[in-house]
Amino acid sequence: MRTRPVDKSKFKDYLKRAEECVNAMNWSYGNKEWNACVIGAVQSAIASADAPCVFKTGSRHAGERHEDAVALFLGIDTNDMEIKNNSKRLSKLLSIKSDAEYGEKLMKQADADEAKITAERLFHFVKGRCTLS
Repeated sequence: MRTRPVDKSKFKDYLKRAEECVNAMNWSYGNKEWNACVIGAVQSAIASADAPCVFKTGSRHAGERHEDAVALFLGIDTNDMEIKNNSKRLSKLLSIKSDAEYGEKLMKQADADEAKITAERLFHFVKGRCTLS
């Protein structure tokens, strides 16, 4: 698994990036731009996952394999049920990344609905977790 060292204090930057992506996702959703909404949800999930990894370990995922990003996030605390649940959310969003960004099929409102809810739940979990400790 490829990781990149990051100063632990930079977790706030990843959290801010995630929040801005959530904001863009919500704007896109409100304007019925389903593709942009799903892409924003995916990008928010990536930044959301990076924040606690940096916060706890001083590193973030730097590889191309989505499974490794999920494993790194889960590795924060493999016994924590909330981490497990949110690693599933991350995995779900990463699984649609290629289709949303490069696929031949356009995203529909149902895709946006699901991605938006999943990304918001992941972001709010991470935001609460990174500011409590």
